Amino acid sequence: MKKARDCLCLCLLKTFRRSFLTLQNPTPKMDLSGRYSYSPLLRWNPQVEEYFIRAYGADHFSRISKALTRPSCYSCIRVNTLKTTTDDVIQKLLAIIQNSGRSEADVASSVKGRLQNGTISKSQIPGLEYVVFVEGSGPHTIDYGYEPDKPPKEVIVSRKCAEAVLRGAQVYVPGVMACSSHVEKGDVVAVSVAVEQPTLDGGWGLGITRGTVLQGSQTDPYYFERSGLYIGQGTAMMSRAGIFRASEGIALDMHNRIFQLPSFYDVLEGEIFLQNLPSIVTAHALDPQKGERILDMCAAPGGKTTAIASLLRDEGEVVAVDRSHNKVMDIQKLAAEMGLKCITTYKLDALKAVRRKNESNDEPNMCNSKDNNYITSQTSDSMKLHKEVPSIAAEGLNGDKSCKEKVSNEKGVERTYVSKADTRKNMRRMRNGPGRNQCLGGRAENSKGFSPNSFDRVLLDAPCSALGLRPRLFAAEETIQSLRNHGKYQRRMFDQAVQLVRPGGIIVYSTCTINPGENEALVRYALDRYKFLSLAPQHPRIGGPGLVGRYEFPDGYVEEWLKPGEEELVQRFDPSSPLDTIGFFIAKFTVGPKDA
Repeated sequence: MKKARDCLCLCLLKTFRRSFLTLQNPTPKMDLSGRYSYSPLLRWNPQVEEYFIRAYGADHFSRISKALTRPSCYSCIRVNTLKTTTDDVIQKLLAIIQNSGRSEADVASSVKGRLQNGTISKSQIPGLEYVVFVEGSGPHTIDYGYEPDKPPKEVIVSRKCAEAVLRGAQVYVPGVMACSSHVEKGDVVAVSVAVEQPTLDGGWGLGITRGTVLQGSQTDPYYFERSGLYIGQGTAMMSRAGIFRASEGIALDMHNRIFQLPSFYDVLEGEIFLQNLPSIVTAHALDPQKGERILDMCAAPGGKTTAIASLLRDEGEVVAVDRSHNKVMDIQKLAAEMGLKCITTYKLDALKAVRRKNESNDEPNMCNSKDNNYITSQTSDSMKLHKEVPSIAAEGLNGDKSCKEKVSNEKGVERTYVSKADTRKNMRRMRNGPGRNQCLGGRAENSKGFSPNSFDRVLLDAPCSALGLRPRLFAAEETIQSLRNHGKYQRRMFDQAVQLVRPGGIIVYSTCTINPGENEALVRYALDRYKFLSLAPQHPRIGGPGLVGRYEFPDGYVEEWLKPGEEELVQRFDPSSPLDTIGFFIAKFTVGPKDA
């Protein structure tokens, strides 16, 4: 009953708001150039906004907020120098543009038009000569074909869909929220964005029923809120009815965009990798050396992992872990695609990365898995199908004492007990064939952690608030408390990293957020808690200095940042700077004698 009352109140509130606005201006003389444009205003939680203004200053934070609503003006490509050269990649990209008859043309047809006016150039940053920049353009002014009393046909997409479109993606069916009536395949439609609005329960939500019919009038959902949130024109790839009946597929081909950025989906696969510039710099800051054992603690989706392996020239060991089964599989796929054999992947929560004292070894225990009838390997150089191995044959595995003990402890019983459920499962596998988890390179092998001091270098690219990623059209979901919780979580992960790296080793910590509580405050915590850690210079250094000072919250909690002299030893990438990157932070620590 209460939920029904809340829904009724919300409907009445929306109706009253529309009626009030209509009464205030029944025939609004709206500046249509302003409505059909892209001029978003990023909304923040008031307390978070005050915090950032104290950290950056009002003018600087205003510039950061504006920059976050737009994509970078270029795409950054990391060339896989184990397979090709930078010059060869540039020539291939130019050939895609100039000659649609090449073999890559089919997969590159969506790229060709968006690369047409872009400049392709090799990076001039020392040490990053294998990086290629492809210039984009925008914002562009688009004529949406508005006529008095005849608004253009329109499609409203979700905020996350719009952010992807601004980065160069198409509009896929799940991202469409509402559509004008009588839209048929081939029609040109204006594309606008519905951004979350306050709800009655104090949260944020999208009060649009998917499939809503747009009339082009002020009674349409979010009519006024969508002013200045038009991201381009698209050609309908299916009718209105088809869009809302289908579960997948491209709904709109975005042929006229506010920002023209190249898309490299399925282009030169294995030879190039689209990656943000600060992420590439992070791998260089780690400075991996051939023959070393390196840990990437939160490795998905594998961009930094493969960058590290490439810098090693595939000579060494890169251990990549993530808590998600599917993400670990994505890392395996990327490593295999790029031909990297030194990467070993495990499913492991970074908060449990240090092995407990009572565990026997670092490697996963195959006998303790739920299904030990299938033995799998994680090395990225193998993608062939696994053979089934009966569990009774585990006695023959060299060095696997726990498996032997398990078999020998069956009190004379020759066969291990198999439940009816396992029997049915095995019968299904025999009938349907091996699935995703039974393919070599397709199983996320569990790890119980690693021994202390067992790695030469550790990268902790920590999960964070991601407030540096762009384009971003909404940021109000983060509160002061949620930002502080991110910081607590990251400190726990850093504690694990400190235990895993050997004395004389290196720790690199990075995030993709502008929040000093997750950046400079973590550095302060690390240096104060672990006296054997010290900040180290980074190469190349293209980011700006860190933030010096402190912030006192209303509840009295004081957040300490960097001290004078430390700011030049970290790299802070400002999205409003001429470098035009995402917001990012990198700190590098050297590890001294731990017993000092």
